[in-house]
Amino acid sequence: MRIAICDDEQNYRNLITKYIRFYFHEHLLDLEYDEFSSGEELLLSNKKFDIVFLDIEMNELNGIQTAKELNKRNKKTIIFIITAYQKYLDDAMDLNVFRYIDKPIKSDRLYNGLDKAIDLINNNEITFKTRNDGIITIHKNDIIYVEVKRKTVYVNTVEKQYIAREKMEFFKNALTALYFAIPHISYVINFNFVKKFQRDKIQLKSGQIISIAPKKQTEIKKKFMQFLGEGYGGLSNNI
Repeated sequence: MRIAICDDEQNYRNLITKYIRFYFHEHLLDLEYDEFSSGEELLLSNKKFDIVFLDIEMNELNGIQTAKELNKRNKKTIIFIITAYQKYLDDAMDLNVFRYIDKPIKSDRLYNGLDKAIDLINNNEITFKTRNDGIITIHKNDIIYVEVKRKTVYVNTVEKQYIAREKMEFFKNALTALYFAIPHISYVINFNFVKKFQRDKIQLKSGQIISIAPKKQTEIKKKFMQFLGEGYGGLSNNI
């Protein structure tokens, strides 16, 4: 697995490097990593990275601008935003940033994020039968939401909508990663595409507004907070 660490402060690059080397050694995983002191330096590299750790506050090209360019090049790159400034959360969410980790960095949160990232990389495809395209295989994280209406299941992705021959239960059992949730009996949603989260409803970036069943509100709020990273308190006004 190839990882990039981009931060203009050497001590933070050293710390993240220390954590990921320990993590990959403990999990017996192959690791290649490169360090960069600026967004410009990272973007000049011709290497493709599976995971990128990005600082927000950097000279000239900041982390958000760098993440936008990385997304253009490869939407499958998993991006961790690391910063002491929580004001950038909305921008990070708009970019489908995988995790938002506060400085000072806590190893347990970083390791938890790596657990989820590697699980995503290793288990990121789903195969199902459709009415309009035969049998297809797509990346799970390209699914925005799955909806059942009048016993017909619609799989809405970043590319198109599929009409599935599978029942809704199939998708509920297959889409179990932390970034998926079931706010209502008729939906499975991908937290990566959430634009606004409120106690009783969720607005997706596609414009879809999905109600959260009253009995599910506490569960979905907790799961969304876990998705963003435990301990983040900046969403309390919206949830």
